Amino acid sequence: MVPTLWRSAPKSTKFSVVALLVTSLSILLIKIYVIQLSGSQSKLLEMIIPQLQLVPRYAIYYPWVFVTSIFAEVSIFSFLFSLAVLYIATSYVEKFWGFKEVVKFILVIGTVTNLSTVLVTILSNIVRGDVNGMDQPLGGGISYYFGFLVVLKQLIPEHNVILFQGLVNFRVKHLPFILLLLVSGWSAVAQSLYPFVPSMFSFFVSYNYLRFIQTFFEDPILPVTNANGDQTNSTVFRGDASDAFQLVEFFPSVTKPYLSVVINAIFNAFVFIGVVQPFNDEVIEQSNLRAQKLSEQASHANNQIANSVAERRRQVALQVIEDRINRT
Repeated sequence: MVPTLWRSAPKSTKFSVVALLVTSLSILLIKIYVIQLSGSQSKLLEMIIPQLQLVPRYAIYYPWVFVTSIFAEVSIFSFLFSLAVLYIATSYVEKFWGFKEVVKFILVIGTVTNLSTVLVTILSNIVRGDVNGMDQPLGGGISYYFGFLVVLKQLIPEHNVILFQGLVNFRVKHLPFILLLLVSGWSAVAQSLYPFVPSMFSFFVSYNYLRFIQTFFEDPILPVTNANGDQTNSTVFRGDASDAFQLVEFFPSVTKPYLSVVINAIFNAFVFIGVVQPFNDEVIEQSNLRAQKLSEQASHANNQIANSVAERRRQVALQVIEDRINRT
C-alpha cells in the first residue's frame, strides 16, 4: 500500500515529504546523540537544536533555519499532521501548478512567514521583558498550513465539505476564516502569540503572493492555465485579479460591506506609495475568465478522483464476492 502510494506520488509530494522526514529525523537523532554524549537527563521535547530549529535568540547566527524550520517537527502528532497536509495538498495542487511552483510556494511562504514571526516575537519579548520567550522554537508546518487553505480557496471556492453525514456542511472558501477564528481563540486562552501570529502571516503572505506575484502561463491553443510553461509561446499573467479572489471574499457575507471599506482603503494606500499596482478592467476580466477555466479544470480533476475511488470500491466488492463464492 505505502510503496504504491509513494511511487504514484507527484514530485513535489516526494520532495516535501523527504524534506520533512530528513529534517525532523535529523533533529531527533542529534538530540539523542547529545543526551548520550553529555549524560544529560533532559527530555527530548525540551531540547532545542538551533542549527535546524527556528529559535529567536539564535536565528541571526543560523539564517538558514528560516528554511529548514519549515520542515522541523519535534512531536509525533505534529509530524504526522504535517505529513498528511503535505501529502494531500501537494498531490492535489501539483495538478494545476506543476512541481517547481508548488515547491517554490512552500519555500517562499514558509520562509517569509518564519521571518515575520521571529521579528514579531522578538519585538514582543523585548516589550514584555520575556527572556524565556527568546528560547522557544518556532516554525514547523504552521508556516504553510494556512497557505494551502488559501490555495484551495482559489482553486475550488464553491466546493462543499460535508462531515458527519451532513451534520457539518461548509464551503471551502469559508474554511480559512473559520480556522483563523479557532487559532485566535486558542492564542487568547493560552495568552500566547502562537499559533495566531504564524497563522495570520501564513494567510496574508500566501494571499498576497497569489494575488499579486505568482506568474501564470496560458497557452493560446490549450484550454489550460498553469504556473509553469514556455514564456515564448504563452501569454504571461501575474497574480489573480479575479473578483472571486478578493480578500473580502474570505469573510462572511454579513461583514463584507464593512470590511470592504477598510480593505479598499488599505489597498489604495499601498497603491499610493507604490507597493502594488492597481488592476485595470482588462486584467480583471482576463483573471475572471482564467478563474472560470481553472474551476472547470478543478471540477474535472475532482470527477476523475471520484471515479477512481468508485472503481477501486467496485473492485474490492467484486473481490469480496469472489472470495465468498470460493469458500462455499
